[in-house]
Amino acid sequence: MAKKPSANDMQREMRQIISRRRRLIRIWPVIALLLGAMTVGFYVWAFFERPILVNPLHVLELMQSGNLDSATQALLAVTAPMLFLAVGLLVLLLLAFVTAGLVSEGRLMRVLEKNLSR
Repeated sequence: MAKKPSANDMQREMRQIISRRRRLIRIWPVIALLLGAMTVGFYVWAFFERPILVNPLHVLELMQSGNLDSATQALLAVTAPMLFLAVGLLVLLLLAFVTAGLVSEGRLMRVLEKNLSR
């Protein structure tokens, strides 16, 4: 038969888990801000350097002036910039949801730590 872990062992293991999770929660804002800034920076760069990817008005202008070849026009049309922007928005929403989850987990960790210290 397997030996049941003692309450002291379980408390030690719980404290280790809480410590690791707290470390992640503590560094997450930096990670989220960095990833968010990189995402926004990429879109700003693309807007100026590769406007065909993110600026629907630029695509329309190219189409109206006849400077967009037919293969590219068929591929991109006006929906490509919209889809590209939607992907960026989804990335930012994902970061927001992960951040909200970690904030909630941080509250849970504080409650667990308070109960463990009793």
